[in-house]
Amino acid sequence: MSAAEFDSKRAAETGSRLAGQRVTAVIPTRPGGNNRVFCLDLADGSRRALKYYPVDQRDRLGQEYEALSFLSQLGIGLTPRPFASDRGENCALYEWFDGEAAVLRPQANDIDQLADFLIGLRKLRDASGASRLRTASAGIFSPAEAVAQCEQRLRRLLEQALNDPDLRKFINRDLGPSAIRAHERVEERYARLGLDPATELAPGQRALSPSDFGLHNAMRDQTGQLRFIDFEYFGWDDPVKMVSDTALHPGSQFSEDRAKRLIQRLSREFEAGDSVFAVRLDVLYPVFGLIWCLIILNDFLPESRSRHVMAGRGDELGAILAGQLDKARRLHRAICQRDPDLASR
Repeated sequence: MSAAEFDSKRAAETGSRLAGQRVTAVIPTRPGGNNRVFCLDLADGSRRALKYYPVDQRDRLGQEYEALSFLSQLGIGLTPRPFASDRGENCALYEWFDGEAAVLRPQANDIDQLADFLIGLRKLRDASGASRLRTASAGIFSPAEAVAQCEQRLRRLLEQALNDPDLRKFINRDLGPSAIRAHERVEERYARLGLDPATELAPGQRALSPSDFGLHNAMRDQTGQLRFIDFEYFGWDDPVKMVSDTALHPGSQFSEDRAKRLIQRLSREFEAGDSVFAVRLDVLYPVFGLIWCLIILNDFLPESRSRHVMAGRGDELGAILAGQLDKARRLHRAICQRDPDLASR
């Protein structure tokens, strides 16, 4: 079943069965994207969120439901409680959070709220059930893995660039040379320190990470408190990747000053138990920035194009691709302004 086929009528039927009571109203809340979310009004006056997951190579439902079950069992109230799931329908029923999307009106203390949540996750690493959680989506445990992931994404995109002169120009002139230089610096820095970039992080140095975290996945209640949704990428990861991804995520659009403040707060927490954290952050932050440029350009890949067509947006594809290319260019410029050594010469 496609996301388009899972409509409000199907959501009401599935939601009633999972909730054990009648659904009186269905409000679609997230058109498009990787999934569909419906706000369900139940007969007893309560509300639930019903989330439909697309069928692809990843077990999005399993990863998110396990993560939120783990957090709920430990009394974490800033993430949705899971109530029920249905593998056959690729759906799960969760607590509904009222409020406004945090990204619409960022507040001065957002950075601290995000940092506090990630620091709180660190304290759960030894909790019952934590060791059984999965690796985060696209998680890495060594600098060599980060470099390999960047190179793999770049190769895939280059295949599509053969038929797109604008994309090909951006890769050949800007993105490709920056990636080569960033990858060389990882090798050079580790060689100077006598370290092997392929050495994996010890389990005690790994972090529980939402992996797709920021204001784009947060709701703000009437008191200003942020509550966090979308944990289908959650799992174990290098804390350097978690910090970098949170600071760089295009969905949050942090200024350089806010990103620095977030990095400083989280670095103080993770440097204490990891003697090479600062080194990894220094050499891998630009690598993860370039990976984000490549993620933005995923719309050029065949599977993403097909999703747009199936969602009825085929006639908008040209504008979508042009917009994503512009977004990737802007992020690349910001990365090079922070680190001029990566700029085109």
